Amino acid sequence: MQEEILLFFIEGILLIVYVFYLVWDYSAKEVPFYIKALTYFSWILTFSIVLVLPIDILQQRNFLEQQSTLENNEKTQLQYGLFLTWRILYWSNFFLSWFILPFFQDYEDSGDFNWRERMKYSIKKNLLIYTLGLVLGIIIIILLAINNDSSDYITNSLIGLANFFGLFLVVLLLGFGLVAIPKRYIKESKEEEVLDKCYKDSVYLEEQRTEKGYDIEEICKTLLILEDSYANSEFFVYISKIIALIPPVYFESIKQQSIYRNKELPSEYQNLNLKQLGVLHKSVKQIVFDLRRINTKFDILLNKVKKLERQYEIDSIENQSFLIKILIKAQYIWVNYFRSYYNKYIGYVFTLLSIILMFGEFQVLMKQKIKINILSSVILSISDTTLTNITLLILLTYMMFCVYYGLFSMKISGLISFNNKHNTDAPSLMFGSVNFGRVSFPLCYNFLQMTAQLDKSNQFFNFFKRLDEFSVFDSTFTIILPLMLIIMSLCNFFNISDKVMKAIGLGQFAFQESPQVLSSLGKEILLKEKQRKNSKLTTDESSQKSSLLELSKYTSPKYIETQDRVKVNQIRNFDEILNI
Repeated sequence: MQEEILLFFIEGILLIVYVFYLVWDYSAKEVPFYIKALTYFSWILTFSIVLVLPIDILQQRNFLEQQSTLENNEKTQLQYGLFLTWRILYWSNFFLSWFILPFFQDYEDSGDFNWRERMKYSIKKNLLIYTLGLVLGIIIIILLAINNDSSDYITNSLIGLANFFGLFLVVLLLGFGLVAIPKRYIKESKEEEVLDKCYKDSVYLEEQRTEKGYDIEEICKTLLILEDSYANSEFFVYISKIIALIPPVYFESIKQQSIYRNKELPSEYQNLNLKQLGVLHKSVKQIVFDLRRINTKFDILLNKVKKLERQYEIDSIENQSFLIKILIKAQYIWVNYFRSYYNKYIGYVFTLLSIILMFGEFQVLMKQKIKINILSSVILSISDTTLTNITLLILLTYMMFCVYYGLFSMKISGLISFNNKHNTDAPSLMFGSVNFGRVSFPLCYNFLQMTAQLDKSNQFFNFFKRLDEFSVFDSTFTIILPLMLIIMSLCNFFNISDKVMKAIGLGQFAFQESPQVLSSLGKEILLKEKQRKNSKLTTDESSQKSSLLELSKYTSPKYIETQDRVKVNQIRNFDEILNI
């Protein structure tokens, strides 16, 4: 018992520190403190489930093994404590992920200038959720008035519906992560392929940077006209706030062209209002933040390419301190001799874990025909409690890692994007927190299905047993969703989604590009980027602008068509996909 408490205490400290580091590393510096605090609190609630579930399983196993030695009072107190813990964790996650966090996501995403208008904007966008909550509340009151025993049924219905949606997300994300994570690490061990991918990524980044640069230029032209037309109006303050968000370099060349100062005010802005300025404000925030993220990604790519191309100046470190020399040489040895082996073998370990989890899902699907649950038998055969706890923790952590990997991999321009190095904005942090909370408990439910622990032997089930009271949920959870997960994993393994996109005429959304063209273009782009940084042009905004326009030819469709006569699929923004 003391060993379990000590292990839980150590795991809890590591969790608190690690989540703090994640929030610090991902959140942008301008993200408000209350958003960081909400993110930290919600992530702690979500990730702590991984620590509590193994303890719940092990405690119940100890109760069964030590029935004669444990007093009934002691057993009841421990069971009630675990039951209360699950209750607090679940309902905290429920209200955060379905009501509080969505509100703040849209509140921060709003382009309005004062908190009242931002609140109105967020409430309108979340009106569907709040309306649903109101309707459910009315139904609860009516049912309670008719039948005093119906409160449990209503609670069960809420939990069942929420977990149905959560399990659907688990299927989509887990099916992606179980395949994508091992593939990623195994590919990272093949340095030539990784280097080639870096060149391709640079083409995508440069295309995005060029598009965003042109978008912000068009907005700058509009803002300059508005600034002149409404110089003496109440809107001038708000226009100035928007202009202050944009780097001055984008205005300098435009201001030199007097045509934009004398250009007639566009018809849609003849009767300017705060709503129109709010739309402009929101667009500027998104584009400027996207440009900053792209520049950070270029820095990361350049450092990665430098390592892969063995561009280490070992002979030029003579003037460095002893510690710096050791670090540089250690990094050189790591990249040249050990990095590929590390990625290869960690990829094999993740492959093994993915196979174990996939086999567990297959047993859930075939539980009527396969009477013996091998995964559960192996776990229960471990006699040492600490080792069992660690085994459960590894499996649960990897399963959660696979699910959250899909969320962290989402890059939807103009909407959400998770990027470290302080490049994740407030709406993206809230989006991640919302979906982390929605999938955490369904993920644990699915894990207990795989290990055949879904019976009355633990307090997690005692809280969630109401799911089995609804045959439609039970049949869906135990048959349809595991089958969907297996199908999703196979589709990701064989890249069927890209093939389907091409077959239906949406090849521009696939990532099967022409490798020769993209690699050669990417090498040129990274070379230009490196020259700019070496010549310290990145600190000169006007030089950034000129080089940005110069590099735009590398991703222009006309340039590619005339030079190589090869059609290259281009990445599209999510809003463009919606328009199509």
